[in-house]
Amino acid sequence: MMKFAELIDENIEELAALDAIDAGKLYYIAKVMEIPGSISTLRYYAGAADKIHGEVLKSSGQFHAYTLMEPIGVVGHIIPWNAPTSIFFTKVAPSLAVGCTMVLKPAEQTPLSALFYAHLAKL
Repeated sequence: MMKFAELIDENIEELAALDAIDAGKLYYIAKVMEIPGSISTLRYYAGAADKIHGEVLKSSGQFHAYTLMEPIGVVGHIIPWNAPTSIFFTKVAPSLAVGCTMVLKPAEQTPLSALFYAHLAKL
């Protein structure tokens, strides 16, 4: 996941241009705010992936909360048109961190950035 974050950082200008073309975002906002924030989200979950220790969490009453260290299966993600990059990583990063298989459906109005992220993930 850290390598994926580095690849995104290396291609930030192209990704900002895709968000500007695809979603109508300002190039500057995509380059300076949205994509760096998404890289931070990816790095956060990459760092958190090995921090799940299976501890029982304190809870009140009749409830019992715990962590389970196994993927839950296939996760479906639907990405809206208005924030194709930030919501992509808000949904995808936690799923990657815990090892879930994903099916991702970008909005039909803004498919370009998701396609480019898929290309980068293969590298």
